[in-house]
Amino acid sequence: MKQWIVFAALAVGASPACASDAQSQSQAPAPRKGTVVDIKPNRIYLLDVAQAGNRLVAVGERGFALISDDAGKSWRAVGTPVVRTLTGVAFADARLGVAVGHGGSMVRTEDGGTTWSEVPMDEAYGESLLGVTALEGGKFAAYGAFGMYFDSVDGGKTWTRRTVMSEDFEAHVSQVLPAGGVLWLAGETGTLARSEDGGATWTAVPSPYTGSFFGMLAAKDGSLLVYGMRGSIYRSEDAGVSWQKVEAGTTASFNGGRVLSDGRIMLVGNAGLVATSTDNGRSFRIEWSPAGRGYSALAEVPGGLVAVGEAGAGALDAGALVKQ
Repeated sequence: MKQWIVFAALAVGASPACASDAQSQSQAPAPRKGTVVDIKPNRIYLLDVAQAGNRLVAVGERGFALISDDAGKSWRAVGTPVVRTLTGVAFADARLGVAVGHGGSMVRTEDGGTTWSEVPMDEAYGESLLGVTALEGGKFAAYGAFGMYFDSVDGGKTWTRRTVMSEDFEAHVSQVLPAGGVLWLAGETGTLARSEDGGATWTAVPSPYTGSFFGMLAAKDGSLLVYGMRGSIYRSEDAGVSWQKVEAGTTASFNGGRVLSDGRIMLVGNAGLVATSTDNGRSFRIEWSPAGRGYSALAEVPGGLVAVGEAGAGALDAGALVKQ
């Protein structure tokens, strides 16, 4: 998702996950661990959403998690042990999940998000974690500002910090994606890298772009897509050896995306931007939400889509979108 912490990055089109905690703290009351709180799902800034079995779990400002057991029709908010903005969430299965956020915040759950426990991350040194990825066998990767990368082999209970490419690497990491038997990494200043040993070591991949990447996807045909700042989308059919620019026709930033069960690719971004591809990312149709509120991420549910972002969580109504 993509998130350049507390700098004034929103002004230049960066992801909404870089919104400051000062902004977040004016939006909602402080969370209380395991307590259900009265927060309207359209009145909280949400940065990410993940599926935990048939449940949806979204995270955002002030360390809150929102849970839906009816495909996004209704939500309940629960507090976690942290009060900093949570920027990413991932689940290994219906019960085991990890969420990360500002100030090196990390929480984990073993009951599908109903209750959370804090995981101390002393080696983050108070810097922001920007995303988390569930890998196979209960493994997780967490990553973020200034080249931070951690992995866990015990379901998120303990973490080991790893070096990405070199000790001098300080680019913010926005996404780690398992695809084609390797791990891919994308981040700011056009950062692309791959690991063939589960993240222990990384090799830089020549990048077609010098701006920030906020996300990466693997299409149904095996091609790779990276996307991010100022409407940038690049596609590779040869495992990252070469990249082709996909003309999106917009300068709004893409913050999140998903490959749907029918093979469509959907990207969402600032100002209500929604881009849809039916040809594995070779081209995209650009549409906009009439409300104009930015999207951070989306999830597929039976019969539709749920998006999260500036306006909280809600159904993404394709019929209500307007063309550019």
